[in-house]
Amino acid sequence: MKIDLHTHSYFSDGAHSPRFVVERARTNGVQQLALTDHDCLDGYLTAKQLALPDAPILIPGVEISTLWDKLEIHVLGLCIDPDHEGLGALLACQQQRRRERLAAINIKLLKAGISGLEQYMSELPSRAPGRAHVAGFLAKNSAARTGKKAIRMLTRNGRFFVNPQWCSMADAVQEIRLAGGIAVLAHPHRYSLTNGRIRKLLEEFCTVGGEGIEVCCSNMTPIQIAQLTSMSQDFQLWVSAGSDFHSSAATWMDIGRIAPVPEAAISKAIWTHPRWQFKQQ
Repeated sequence: MKIDLHTHSYFSDGAHSPRFVVERARTNGVQQLALTDHDCLDGYLTAKQLALPDAPILIPGVEISTLWDKLEIHVLGLCIDPDHEGLGALLACQQQRRRERLAAINIKLLKAGISGLEQYMSELPSRAPGRAHVAGFLAKNSAARTGKKAIRMLTRNGRFFVNPQWCSMADAVQEIRLAGGIAVLAHPHRYSLTNGRIRKLLEEFCTVGGEGIEVCCSNMTPIQIAQLTSMSQDFQLWVSAGSDFHSSAATWMDIGRIAPVPEAAISKAIWTHPRWQFKQQ
């Protein structure tokens, strides 16, 4: 079965509409798709209304930005109840935190003589504005002529960096579970952590109720996949896979373009989780 359980639309920091995401998944032969926009459900809710013929099964999902040990860690919530009040309140709070961070960044931009961010953001469909949007603005309206240079200006030690104020990892996992969902640690290989630190992260993730780990993502090496698969077994976690698709321009992160879950972990594939079938009905 071909799956992709980690994608984004323009309701967070993706480049395309939910329709585009679903249609591309269908074209690429994906059978189960999770549209997991950052800190909002608008992408999933919009996609759910499309009713496209031969479309993949749509799994309700979200990606929540959290803080763990002063690091930004992303947690996927899969098979969630999109109408759950507690989860909705958490996401609304996250969106407010995003707006406050952008306002603080805008103050720095204005002091540097760069104006127009508010107008630029008002014209975007995103419900979860973030640094990627600011980078797009800077690439068009400042000396940062490329997105990569603009991102560097917004990261730690960058000229326009502002600390995020996300919810805790424990709070995110708790609300995902209360909403009937499965909490999955997203792309652990991208956090620039030693294996020892990743194991510490996984230990705390399990302690607060996390149940899964993303072992297959776009552009991963076989060694990375093997290491994460081994850790999933050590911590008895369900394994997930997703492209983290944002844009068709990034051909190396296309929907469904991910390595299959290794045979050693297929018995713990997240789509065999006891609550998975229930949420599809």
